[in-house]
Amino acid sequence: MLQPEGDRPLNAPETPGRAFSAAELARRLVGRMFIYALFPVMFSQAFALRRHALSFLPPVGPREGRIGRGDPLHFLAIGDSIIAGVGARRIEQSTVAHVARFMSGRLSREVNWHAAGKIGASTRGVRVDVVPGLPSRAFDAILVSVGVNDVLKLERSARYRRQLLKLLHELRRHSPGAVIACLGLPPLDEFPKLRRPLRWIVGMRVRRFDQVAREALERVPDVLHIPVRFSPRAEMFSDDGLHPSETSQRRLAKIVAGVMTPRLEAGGAHRHGAARGLVRLERVVRDRRGGARST
Repeated sequence: MLQPEGDRPLNAPETPGRAFSAAELARRLVGRMFIYALFPVMFSQAFALRRHALSFLPPVGPREGRIGRGDPLHFLAIGDSIIAGVGARRIEQSTVAHVARFMSGRLSREVNWHAAGKIGASTRGVRVDVVPGLPSRAFDAILVSVGVNDVLKLERSARYRRQLLKLLHELRRHSPGAVIACLGLPPLDEFPKLRRPLRWIVGMRVRRFDQVAREALERVPDVLHIPVRFSPRAEMFSDDGLHPSETSQRRLAKIVAGVMTPRLEAGGAHRHGAARGLVRLERVVRDRRGGARST
């Protein structure tokens, strides 16, 4: 079952690295040799899974809408197939539409929502293919879902981190006062569609990528991380065995709205913090570029 975790300080200092013992280094070396030995099979399975994923169809319905009455609030959801609504039959039953509905109920406001999802998109793919097509108006709330396809494409975690920070930087520049939340990565090793050995390797990688995202977001003010926990029960998955069912999407949406609405209620105080956050985010991105050049 999906369940939230407690918030961690977004400005907490990074934990310094530690020295590894000889036994730990040996275990890591054996683990790497095991992965390299399985790489041909794993690559074949990952390629087949990616090809299958690109055949998924989004739900029926428009990619934007309006829910509720009151002061208008503009909500953007951007990212991969979760944002596109895969797993729901109609867009009204998708995660994004449910988040808008829960937000409207909790805030007593009209929520104008826009879903900008691309099936199979990596973090860089969202930046390059989706962000340029966003409406010019600023949004009050932004939900981001990326990372799963980076794992399945066998991207390096350092590249994923850089692309995630760049994406957040571009979204913050587009909507300086928005409440931004990033969905955590689900435990893919519990998904029924994945076969061994890909399931084992993907499980390790997705936990690593989620940790990388959390550590990166700790350096970015006013960006929330929403962990995802997923039960392996059959009814929690859609027919494809990879995406959440309509029941799961509704539960996930309730968690997302529960995390984001308190920040939206804070209003003005958040907008001042977001302006400072843009400056700090630009500094983080510059630091990463400098580090990339020096490596």
